[in-house]
Amino acid sequence: MNGKILLVEDEALIVMSEVRTLERHGFEVRVVRHGEQAVEIVGSEEGVDLNLVLMDIDLGPGMDGTEAAVQILKKRDLPIVFLSSHTEPEVVEKTEGITSYGYIVKNSGDTVLIASIKMAFRLFEAKKRNKEDQ
Repeated sequence: MNGKILLVEDEALIVMSEVRTLERHGFEVRVVRHGEQAVEIVGSEEGVDLNLVLMDIDLGPGMDGTEAAVQILKKRDLPIVFLSSHTEPEVVEKTEGITSYGYIVKNSGDTVLIASIKMAFRLFEAKKRNKEDQ
């Protein structure tokens, strides 16, 4: 297994596709549909073994992905990769002030998804090593 990912996504078809891809590449996946659920899990006992959050930005009513990411990072230092169908500058800019490890446009393909997640893990580990060396 390559790690445990929390997928925060409200569209059922996207969930099925992403889970299939991630599991095929050795990841264990936990799925929630709302930002509030993601924040709750990361801050709870059941979230201690999470290694990465794959976060949709537009989660429908309630907390959006950027708000959820800010709340998650207040609870725990965890790599977050944003996932969105939006490429408009104002949507992408919403993520700029948040410590994240990437932005993936939905339907970019399995290769882009997996490469981005692996890169996020490497960046996170390098950041941790850098902190330890200081």
